[in-house]
Amino acid sequence: MNKKLLALLIPSILIAGSAQAVEIYNDQTNSINMMGWLGFAAINDTHDTAVVDNFSRVGFRFDRQEKNGWRSFAHTEWGINMVTSDDSLSYSGGQLGAEKNSDFLFNRLGYVGLANDKWGSLTFGKQWGVYYDVAYTTDVLNVYTGYSVGAYTFGDGGLTGAGRADSAFVYRNSFGNLSIALQYAAKQNGDVALYDKDGIALDDGSHVEFDTSYGASLTYHFTDKFKVLAGINRGDFTGELAGERVDDTNEIIGVGAQYGSFYQYAPNREADGFYVGFNAHKSKQNELVAGELYDSTGSEFLIAYQYENGFVPSFLLSYQDLDTDASTTIQGDWTRQFAVLGLHYRYSNDTVMFAEAKIDFSDMDDKSFENLQDNSYAVGIRYFF
Repeated sequence: MNKKLLALLIPSILIAGSAQAVEIYNDQTNSINMMGWLGFAAINDTHDTAVVDNFSRVGFRFDRQEKNGWRSFAHTEWGINMVTSDDSLSYSGGQLGAEKNSDFLFNRLGYVGLANDKWGSLTFGKQWGVYYDVAYTTDVLNVYTGYSVGAYTFGDGGLTGAGRADSAFVYRNSFGNLSIALQYAAKQNGDVALYDKDGIALDDGSHVEFDTSYGASLTYHFTDKFKVLAGINRGDFTGELAGERVDDTNEIIGVGAQYGSFYQYAPNREADGFYVGFNAHKSKQNELVAGELYDSTGSEFLIAYQYENGFVPSFLLSYQDLDTDASTTIQGDWTRQFAVLGLHYRYSNDTVMFAEAKIDFSDMDDKSFENLQDNSYAVGIRYFF
């Protein structure tokens, strides 16, 4: 059982986001595999329709058999902007020109590691944080996903370490049915970019530094299909927000449960029957809204059924509530809640078409925030390789 759990654990570290790889090279000692997908979606928010990239990515995994039962490996992954160059127009000297604002490729993951069936694995670099073991249970849909799992503070969760952790050391092992993971993340420069609710960078002198964080997770496998999880991530930050000195702790504590495997992240993307995922968390200074950090409570529940004919209907409930009072910028209720109805069609294991609809029923006293939570729907395609 020990080796079996670890065998399941290591691939999840290496290829989170794509559970199938194309072998490029193998000499029985060294191997190179490529994985990823290209995805597109058309999203309508009842006002406008836009065609956007759907988290396209490409990655390479390198594995090597070492002495005494050890394995070494490395993993790199880049996000790909497949739809737009994000150009802006500039006017200078009577001429209209274009300026590029973002790169075609951007870093998602990059780490190296060592693994042994008895001693576990140790990885170093930018990688999925151990708290994501809990958050992942519902973060599996194509468009309306990850809103209330608490892992993506400040972008991809790299600074806090709860999402794609920056500069992280992660140790994993299993003991019988119990799997453990420990994490330490230390960054040389933990400056955080701050924006207001309209996406405009704050220019009032506000700044935040977040340099070191710690995390841990526990997973207990009742059966091959059913497991329960618990996780924590914690770090300290300093700086200034809205003219006030900040010296506080960022923390998230959560629990989760999972039954089955969702097809996109199953080995060879082969899964059938029910998939059920749940997670709930309580966090401190972990939600950034309108340039200010809030304590919050969040939870998500997802159920899907994967038919052998390729259809995958799904239903998601998402809930996020900010702790507000007279001292915060938002003083009334701020509760974001919505449901998602999804229908994916697996034309093959490597080509998936999908439709997802977000039905919003948020409750916010400040209607300028509530109006940002429109109903919307999306259709798209993912081409895996």
